Amino acid sequence: MTRVQELRSRYPVFHYERFELERSSSSVTARFRFSIPPDIAFAPEVIFESVEEPWHKIPEESLHNAVFHLGLIESFSYWKATASPVIEVHAGSLSQEQISWWEDLLTHGMGEFFYRNQIDFTPEHFVKIAPKANPARYEPYSRELPRRSLLTIGGGRDSALAAALLRDSGHPFTCMMLNPSSAGQKIARHVSASVPVIIRRAIRAELLELNRKGYLNGHTPFSAYLAFLGAACLLLYGYSDLIVANERSSDEGNVHYRGREINHQYSKSFRFENQFDEYLRRFLVTGGRYFSIVRPLYELQIGKLFSNFPDFFELFKSCNRNRSDSWCGQCPKCVSVFLTMYPFVPTGALSKIFGRDLFYSEETIPILRELAGLEIKPFECVATTNEIIAALALAIAELRKNSQPLPPVLQYAVRYIPGVNETVAASVLLTGYGPHRIPQEFENFLTTALRSIGEKRS
Repeated sequence: MTRVQELRSRYPVFHYERFELERSSSSVTARFRFSIPPDIAFAPEVIFESVEEPWHKIPEESLHNAVFHLGLIESFSYWKATASPVIEVHAGSLSQEQISWWEDLLTHGMGEFFYRNQIDFTPEHFVKIAPKANPARYEPYSRELPRRSLLTIGGGRDSALAAALLRDSGHPFTCMMLNPSSAGQKIARHVSASVPVIIRRAIRAELLELNRKGYLNGHTPFSAYLAFLGAACLLLYGYSDLIVANERSSDEGNVHYRGREINHQYSKSFRFENQFDEYLRRFLVTGGRYFSIVRPLYELQIGKLFSNFPDFFELFKSCNRNRSDSWCGQCPKCVSVFLTMYPFVPTGALSKIFGRDLFYSEETIPILRELAGLEIKPFECVATTNEIIAALALAIAELRKNSQPLPPVLQYAVRYIPGVNETVAASVLLTGYGPHRIPQEFENFLTTALRSIGEKRS
């Protein structure tokens, strides 16, 4: 019997027991109760800071509905310890349509977790979500909300670009941050005088202890968590639009496993965006909107567009090792961002951002092989394989045009990575404009910025 089979046998049922709200004059705390009989229990909490208006005007059943759903996505982080076959929901009601929606999200959003733990998740009833008899029934919020926007930012390049687009448009918006990084806080101050919406959340120590004991662990669909968190914020803080910065590149998966595509970025994908926006309107906030303002663009295009905003160069941080404090220059995220900016930003400015030119670091080569499709694509939020090759092609062509020597990493690329001597694919990627669901008034901000892009790096 494998460890997974042992845990699923020992812990056949995960319980989402209840949630509660504690209100103060300036904050709201949501507490959740999960248990995995016979001997595991968790009580995580989420704190919404500086909540004043208009939360007390929201009908209790609508607010409870949003928080109930936040508990559902929160439960993924704790369910994964045992991957129990049944998730019993005692805290609220779900229709059969909603159950199917959540089971679909779990299957797709937890794909990396299944792959890394070698779990066969393909049987028809691998996980069953089962609401218990006569739970509380909650209703979506159907009244009009103020026509204003919340922008979810984390401190990385994509959300920094979204913030820059909204700032320059003059459209009123507020930044929303979960456990804000220093980079996120700097960007928020840079783009808006509005006090940001800040939420605090911490994984319970009991779960970390289980991880140390050998219980299951792995990736959860974080962008889906932010989506449901944002839905609660629409009601608590009084906003109608939840804007994110999820790009076209996120649609590409990492690996196939058990006949299914595994995508680290699933909950950033266009499929999830479509499904969540529909779910938001039907079951949470009927007048709400959820969309990504950079959805039509690949990371390579974002790199080019972002080059027009040098005032953000010292603010943003996308490193997944050092988080918001610095760039490690040794992880796939650093290399991906560096590559997709290199053709458009002067070398000196780029080296200042990263602390050095990554094309002179031997540590870049094995990461580059993964990004370029010679190995398994890294399980991080990075550009597509075609974009990486296109970025290399543009970088090589630019240096050759100026009769400059190729640094060691680009010399390696020329010898071992197919396609880097051809820039046609790069031209196609840079002129593409993918499907999206951006409302017209917001799409104008993006298309105006795209028209203003100047020549490549000087």
